[in-house]
Amino acid sequence: MTAAVPTRRRVVAIDVARALAIVGVVINHSIDGLVAAGLAPPGGWLHDANAALHVFRMPTLVFLVGVFVPLSAVKRGRLASALDRVRLFGWLYLVWFILQGAIEFGTNDLRNTPRGIAESLRPWESFAHLWFLPFLVVTAVVLAVLAPWRSRSRAAGSLVLLFATAVTTWSWNSDVVGLTGLSLLFFAAAGSAIGMNRVSQLLSADPRLVAATAGVALTLFLLLSPWDLAPATRLGPTAPVPERLAAMVAAVAGMAALLAVASLLARTGPLARRLASIGRETLPIFLAHVMVVAGVRVCMVGAGVTSPLLILGVAVVLGVAIPLAARAIVRRSAFTAWVFDLPRWATRPDVRRSERAPN
Repeated sequence: MTAAVPTRRRVVAIDVARALAIVGVVINHSIDGLVAAGLAPPGGWLHDANAALHVFRMPTLVFLVGVFVPLSAVKRGRLASALDRVRLFGWLYLVWFILQGAIEFGTNDLRNTPRGIAESLRPWESFAHLWFLPFLVVTAVVLAVLAPWRSRSRAAGSLVLLFATAVTTWSWNSDVVGLTGLSLLFFAAAGSAIGMNRVSQLLSADPRLVAATAGVALTLFLLLSPWDLAPATRLGPTAPVPERLAAMVAAVAGMAALLAVASLLARTGPLARRLASIGRETLPIFLAHVMVVAGVRVCMVGAGVTSPLLILGVAVVLGVAIPLAARAIVRRSAFTAWVFDLPRWATRPDVRRSERAPN
């Protein structure tokens, strides 16, 4: 790997891939809620599809986070870029820990799993999907130190180190902030080592080659599916080493298939533009979708709707649309923009919002 200066131009295929990954997150959490509420059978096809999606959607999202890191590092320096991300994600973790914790505690009568007051007073214990924000803080620091994009030797050393970390910690997780998802650091480092330019070139390859890649990757994923493919972020006993390795290979295969599909969708005109617009705003969707899909499920069940597919469809659409609408509303005022961003008093004047967002 050489220290090529990354491009600043948005790449539609990458934004489409980000959209597919974040929609996958919304689908996963929607199905999780349906299963927990007894609306979807634990052993049905919906459960199996959900388990398969769990294996590769977070590795893909983290890989794409890594792809953007060299751009900020080259422009502002590794330390400044990392500090910007640490401040942003640290702030958002505290805001959403308080906000979501208060809402969950206040709606305990409607929840599958009630939340106690003591849990809401322990910010060092992440809950639900909020583990990802401290993970992004850890990622910013680790990548700033290792800088895999600067040279081939740095890339090789970083990937070997983090591959060993991934094998060791795959499916091992703690609810202590910063200790969930450590195995995903390998994917962030891989994304930063490959970089924007190379990923863009790969995604703009001949569509026949891209389609063939998708087919091969999907076939490999299906061949591995009979194994107990534990997601990287699963809570519970650590899987045996062979199963961890199989899950990691499956995650890479699923990621390759998703990126190939994104490459093909990026050539579809209006659909590509709509997906890319979603992919450019993944952070508000990630932060707010859990409360939205839970609210949709409760409201629809209360209205007498029990079809899991119907609830899932509505929850996914609104789980994407409502956070985007909320983002558009709150960003208009400095008094509310802090819900999805740093408050202005904590923002360095030379850093634009678009550069602080989790690319």
